[in-house]
Amino acid sequence: MMKQRSRQESARKAEARKTAPELTETEAQELQHLFETEQYADYINRLAEIVQAGRYDDTALYHGAYSYFMLGDYLRATNMVNDILTMYPAHLEARILLARICILDDRTDDGLAIFDYILEHFRTQLSESQEDDLKDILDYYASTEAEKIQANFPYVASFLQSAGLLPEAAAAETKEMEAPEEKPAAEASPAHEEEEGQAEALVPQAQAATPDAAAEIDQVMAQQVSLAEKVHLLNAFAAAHFVTGAAEYAIAQAELKQALLLDSASAETLRNLAVLAKCQGETDKALAFASKLPTSDFLLLSFLGK
Repeated sequence: MMKQRSRQESARKAEARKTAPELTETEAQELQHLFETEQYADYINRLAEIVQAGRYDDTALYHGAYSYFMLGDYLRATNMVNDILTMYPAHLEARILLARICILDDRTDDGLAIFDYILEHFRTQLSESQEDDLKDILDYYASTEAEKIQANFPYVASFLQSAGLLPEAAAAETKEMEAPEEKPAAEASPAHEEEEGQAEALVPQAQAATPDAAAEIDQVMAQQVSLAEKVHLLNAFAAAHFVTGAAEYAIAQAELKQALLLDSASAETLRNLAVLAKCQGETDKALAFASKLPTSDFLLLSFLGK
């Protein structure tokens, strides 16, 4: 009976999506402004008014779920994501957000299972930006839970291996599983190790964080505040280490890494990572971070070009 009701509810929502009128141009612009300026609470309130009038689309609903996520309301974010996936089953951003919620809510296996599903069914549909997001989120687990990933999440393992993020032992196991008749891979040469190093994500993996960084990250993550505020706090801690000088760049980098995991589109974090990379002599990485900013920053580009 419950399954039947669930199917009926899904069918009702799918039908509602077909008949729902689109947002007006003014409404769409208003919502976009609130979202881009990180006015998440105001976005949710305005979206509720518009939805009550029967107007919505997948982008508006997704931004609503993301706003709840950034405010630290995982339950409402999850409920809205479930509504989105009922009406828009192929909405990749919503699935990725749901996986992130699970991981931050200490449901790592659930999050990895969702990523495994995404990579199994939607790998070819992922944009370059979405692939980068998955690398940023999964690189920590590639080094800390490689055996579990290898055993239970084969598509995640394959993805991490292709990105050069899976440790050698796990990568070798993946090759044996895919082609058992082949001989074990030879020990990697120095040249091969150098190539793998070039394939690492833009930001170092979390286990490279210094004790100081780890303590401050734990302090921020324990705060009973929204994710948006945690992003700002992590950037503030990182800034304090940055101004101290090159000796504390690694601490600043680790804290910015954590901020990026919370919000991969944070202009504040991306801008700070670009400046830090430039100061570390890594101009290409700096420009890569700058390219992900939602709007062009001429002042930043001028600094990076020097």
